[in-house]
Amino acid sequence: MAGFFGFFDYTKPGPGVPENQPPKSKFVVFFEVTARKFWKLCWLNILYFLVSLPILILLYLVIGNYIFPIIQSATKEAGNIKDIQSLQGFLMFAFSLTLLSGFMVFGIGPTTAGFTYIVRNFAREEHAWVTSDFFEHTKKNLKEGIISFITDLLVLWIFSVAIRFYSIQSLKYPSVGIIKYFLIFTLFVYFMMHIYIYPMMVTYNLKVRHIYKNAFIFTILKLPHTIGMFLLLATVWLIPFILLFVTRFIPMLLLYLLVWVSLIGLAQNFYTNYIFGIYLNPQKKSEEQFESQENTELSSSKDDDSDSKESV
Repeated sequence: MAGFFGFFDYTKPGPGVPENQPPKSKFVVFFEVTARKFWKLCWLNILYFLVSLPILILLYLVIGNYIFPIIQSATKEAGNIKDIQSLQGFLMFAFSLTLLSGFMVFGIGPTTAGFTYIVRNFAREEHAWVTSDFFEHTKKNLKEGIISFITDLLVLWIFSVAIRFYSIQSLKYPSVGIIKYFLIFTLFVYFMMHIYIYPMMVTYNLKVRHIYKNAFIFTILKLPHTIGMFLLLATVWLIPFILLFVTRFIPMLLLYLLVWVSLIGLAQNFYTNYIFGIYLNPQKKSEEQFESQENTELSSSKDDDSDSKESV
């Protein structure tokens, strides 16, 4: 007889999960996953930062050309020369690290694809090896990631030049200001599209133009939800920066390097998994209720054991 008079019998099955227990809300599941995967999220954040360092250094040099003149003009009357230089260095460090972390969330090419694959799996409550899967899916999405990153740089450069041009022209011709505001709104929509771009890149077997097309469709189709999610992610992204100026505690910015980008990516993929489940994988729900209705599938099946992308 196993155990001792029926006690301490570890071969017996446990009580399991009650059949009628309601599913947990995504909000609760997010914090449960965060707690379980916290140290893996930290390592993923650090790994993502280290591997992306060459790209981040390039972006830092570009950002400096825009930020430093603004900081100089804003701090020119801060006090004596020593105080001004100290303040300028502090602001340059704070703004640069915050913006670079924003680029990591926004997308910086193939490394973002590898990063997104991990947080997507965590959001699905599926397994992922942080280091090996990161490099594997960075390599798998090398072409798409490079094209997306170059596209982003071109779009940002073109829009910055155009917005600056029409801002100057609007001083002489106020009616031209309409074009400026239209460009700003269009750029804002382009920013919001990135909520969907990289999760779609690592999940579905699509060409880059189709990824951008679908991301635009989702952005417009779910515009109120997308705006809300974008503002939520932007607010969370700025929290360490705000805490820095409230507490004057510089190590607050280390949150960006240690875990903050991973937390934002996890929240983003909780949202995109939900949206994709409704519009791109509706058969998953029907399969749970009607196992025989295979002819009603609208997109590809779930990832197979080899972690191949789904086709749409």
